[in-house]
Amino acid sequence: MSCTIIISHYESLPFLRACVRKIRAHANQGVEQKIIISDQSRDEQYDIVVKEFGDSKDISIYRMSPLYSGYGIDWIMRNVDIKTEYICQLHVDALPISDKWLAVPIQLMQENDFKFIG
Repeated sequence: MSCTIIISHYESLPFLRACVRKIRAHANQGVEQKIIISDQSRDEQYDIVVKEFGDSKDISIYRMSPLYSGYGIDWIMRNVDIKTEYICQLHVDALPISDKWLAVPIQLMQENDFKFIG
């Protein structure tokens, strides 16, 4: 199984650091994961995000205008060619707390032919 995790970020670097750290800490062997940071921050914050995460093999960073909270995910879905089987969207202040945080929802979708879980 594979999943792209889209993190919406705006001017909240401590939360972004914690979110990425927890995603990595609770990676599941059965789910290949890729992270997209949808960044709407000002130049200074964006530059720090790129400096800290830009060389990471598991992370892609996309910058866009700070229009509204849902814009980041909408922009990614329209403009990025996502190759994974599943997509998970997290706000920057959501922190995974279990190694099953992706596997269980994916299993529910597979077993019940769900198209999404929210």
